Amino acid sequence: MDFLKFLKTVALAAAVVLPQMALAASGVAPPAQNWEFVGVFGQFDQAALKRGARVTVEVCMACHSVKYIKFDALKKLGFSEAEVIALAEAQSHNKKDAMLSPMDPVAAKDSFGVAPPDLSLITKARKGYEDYTYGILTGYLTDADRALVQQVMEDGALSEKELLEVSSALGLDPHHPDKVKEVLQRIQANENFNKYFPGHFFAMPQPLNDGAVAYTDGVENSLKQMAKDVTTFLAWAAEPTMMARKTLGIKVMLYLLVLTILFYAVKRRIWAKIH
Repeated sequence: MDFLKFLKTVALAAAVVLPQMALAASGVAPPAQNWEFVGVFGQFDQAALKRGARVTVEVCMACHSVKYIKFDALKKLGFSEAEVIALAEAQSHNKKDAMLSPMDPVAAKDSFGVAPPDLSLITKARKGYEDYTYGILTGYLTDADRALVQQVMEDGALSEKELLEVSSALGLDPHHPDKVKEVLQRIQANENFNKYFPGHFFAMPQPLNDGAVAYTDGVENSLKQMAKDVTTFLAWAAEPTMMARKTLGIKVMLYLLVLTILFYAVKRRIWAKIH
């Protein structure tokens, strides 16, 4: 009987603690995007790759490396020799060097509390893949979000209406008002909030803003467009041979299909004589 009481106690504790742990580690699932390169017949948009590479070098590489890609490989994306050299020199490298951030990892850890991760395989290493990477880049507070937080926290109390409104805007659980209020207080303390990051707060401040990098091909350099371009480039960096693999796979399938038809025809011819 004592053992049954013990099991009930454990079950009750789990029922109380586990949801709290899940809430603390939760983040809103990033919205699914339509990635042109996904699927058997998917192809990379060369213009998006080129824009994403430029944003990566000019913005992301201030802290992050893409160590498995060399600057010289960017010529495959349409960069000229002179452009590759200029991009490399901007990061104190030459074109034969890997895309390593000039930031010292030790200094980065001192500044942010953790060394910024290498981005070479980031779209493969996180649940949600490209959607997660895009979500992180676009999941920071907008001006409207900040104004809403300021408004609802003016008197330090949250009405039911304000709780629902701010929870909906920030992707929080309105069933835990104390947790919501704690999040709002941390936002007011200028901590880095991101609705798609598990736990919502992390070391990286918002890296992209509208117009952060000049686009020369007529495409709008909005935050969302730059985030999509960077994610596309990082998907290519994680698997630069993707297109060759797909092409080879299609050729192999066609070869096997033709071979199957030939074998079937031979089989019909041989067994026709026996019958």
